[in-house]
Amino acid sequence: MSALEKNLLEVDNLRVRFPTRTGVIEAVRGVSFSVGRERLGIVGESGSGKSQTGRAIMGLTDPRAEVSADRLQFDGIDLLSLPARERRALRGKRVAM
Repeated sequence: MSALEKNLLEVDNLRVRFPTRTGVIEAVRGVSFSVGRERLGIVGESGSGKSQTGRAIMGLTDPRAEVSADRLQFDGIDLLSLPARERRALRGKRVAM
């Protein structure tokens, strides 16, 4: 893949889980996709995890949530290990939903 064809966003096996008193709720289960320079629209039924997927990518998930992925990268930046301050700098300017 050439530099011009590089994916801007890589999401591989994204999971978002919420621990509750009655057990764990899996809001997002194994979502994978990649996006080049185009815009992406996600459609699905109410409660299917669309918003939680976007929130996980942007770092806006509730602090009690468990977010994991085999890969969650934006423009080569590992979003799972990115400090909160740097992630905030991406929001609105480079990443939005």
